[in-house]
Amino acid sequence: MAVDPADPDGQAARGLARLSGILRAEAANGLFWGAGPDEEARLRRLRELAAALLAQVDHRPYEIILAAYEADTGLRTPMPGTELRIDCADGTRLVRRRRLSRTSGTLGQRLETVAAALRTRVPAEPVAIADTDLAGLPCPHTFLLVYEFTTHLDAAAAAALLEPTEPDLEGDVPGLNPSATALLPDRGPLPVTPVVAQLLDAIAALAKESLAEVVNPYERERQHRVAALCEDAVKADLAYPRIDCGDLTADCVSTGADAGVFDEAGRLLVIRRTDTGQWAVPGGAAEVGEPVGLAAVREAFEETGLDVELTGLSWAFDKRDTKLGDDRMPMIMSFTARALDPGQPLRLAELEASDARWITREEAEDLDLFRGHGLRIPALFARHRGER
Repeated sequence: MAVDPADPDGQAARGLARLSGILRAEAANGLFWGAGPDEEARLRRLRELAAALLAQVDHRPYEIILAAYEADTGLRTPMPGTELRIDCADGTRLVRRRRLSRTSGTLGQRLETVAAALRTRVPAEPVAIADTDLAGLPCPHTFLLVYEFTTHLDAAAAAALLEPTEPDLEGDVPGLNPSATALLPDRGPLPVTPVVAQLLDAIAALAKESLAEVVNPYERERQHRVAALCEDAVKADLAYPRIDCGDLTADCVSTGADAGVFDEAGRLLVIRRTDTGQWAVPGGAAEVGEPVGLAAVREAFEETGLDVELTGLSWAFDKRDTKLGDDRMPMIMSFTARALDPGQPLRLAELEASDARWITREEAEDLDLFRGHGLRIPALFARHRGER
């Protein structure tokens, strides 16, 4: 994270909040997938240390932070939300930002409810994606699907019909074209106080202990990530300000991202999953601390060996809108993409994919597709061909 010369201590505090959120997610996800007793104990200790990191900068005491972290039961990813931009009849533009939760309804239901209240149409698609992590907000990592509405109501009448922005989502959060969201910012080493450095040393020791004992490749990948985070810090002379790190108890609707990679002939790359034997486009869970577009690019590389770039967003796919409810990962951000080098050979990840094919739209109809891909793959072809 580049340190703002005008506010180095505040920037470092926000960076520490970000780091705590990433480590919180690593612990929650490891516990969700399950581990042996010793590894489970280490993950619980990691969660305690992640809470201790946040307690260095947040205004709440450690016990309250830890209670929020200990309430995690599902996968923890960037949380989806909406930014609604409403152009009113009097020339005013209203902006409302809210997360999607398991109790607040689906994405489709939210858009339909707001459109009905404003007596206007449901937007066809988001015009941008905003990201609190890229913006440097210290709240739990949230990405916002930006939708634009036009209403014949004036601002006062429209505002009375809308829920307010969630307080921790206030601030300057620029919206990006969906194809430009695979960003990997060069943040640089995180400046930390000696106390924080000691906490990171304890976390690094946990990761080292895990790597000496666990054999599961996914658990090892997790601990390598944790160790790398601890190394990417440097001691500095700091005085952290007390900041508000947002709604730590916000309900996480976990999110995945996939990449519909097309070749020059308009064929789509699909892989045969090793777990079910069915065909799917490359994809997987997004990680706290990475934009969802980058998650799609990363998953494509990990599963196929291809370096790809995004060309657009096909569908913000809320499975709950399609009667494909999935408690594990309800939201999928489905992107279109292309290989940076058309001649780059495939290199399949043995644990993820047993085969790969480039298919036409017609060939897709005859494949045994993984759940949800029977809807997403036709949408990918339609988006690639400019039909929607």
